[in-house]
Amino acid sequence: MGERRKQALEKFHRDNIMSAAGELFEKKGIDGTTMDDIAKHADYSKSTIYVYFKSKEEIYNSILVNYADTLAGEIADAMSGVRSFPESFISVCNSICSFKQRFPDYFEGISKGEDISIGNPSGKTAPELPEIEEVISELIARGKSEKLIAKNADTKQLAIYMWSGICGIINGASGKEADFEKKYGITKETYLSNAYKRFYISLLRG
Repeated sequence: MGERRKQALEKFHRDNIMSAAGELFEKKGIDGTTMDDIAKHADYSKSTIYVYFKSKEEIYNSILVNYADTLAGEIADAMSGVRSFPESFISVCNSICSFKQRFPDYFEGISKGEDISIGNPSGKTAPELPEIEEVISELIARGKSEKLIAKNADTKQLAIYMWSGICGIINGASGKEADFEKKYGITKETYLSNAYKRFYISLLRG
């Protein structure tokens, strides 16, 4: 019981710190937020903050992992509502786009997989996001079962390609609503729909 209480208390403090830091990151940005700011906002001493996190980058990475878990769950939900691979693929694309619209800053970190401590001598790498890879792999397995994706295709490599491709389409269209209307006479939604379909075709060729 003592160990369980200890773990619960640690989670409680970590969650409080992450919640306070998340609010500051949204208001001031990562670069504009200091550990002193986080300690004050969370109502902890700075030394207590360092008991649970070594740096603000580590706090951000922990927040990022939580959001990535949320995204993985939303992708899985998008797949559960439809049966066929083509429908699942479009549903997954739409769910990722929806997440991007609601959490743009965190989506950028998740989709690019960048080390947010770049320029920091710690040399830490960005957090791994196995849950997203897992649900994307399930989507690929659905495509294989329907014989729309080659049975011998490397699932892990294709999952990376699929995830990167979808994110690239969504990020590439971000903030360009006026351009689509003015230059091409289409809405951003129409562009995305067409881009998803073209990318889908490229997956079948693989």
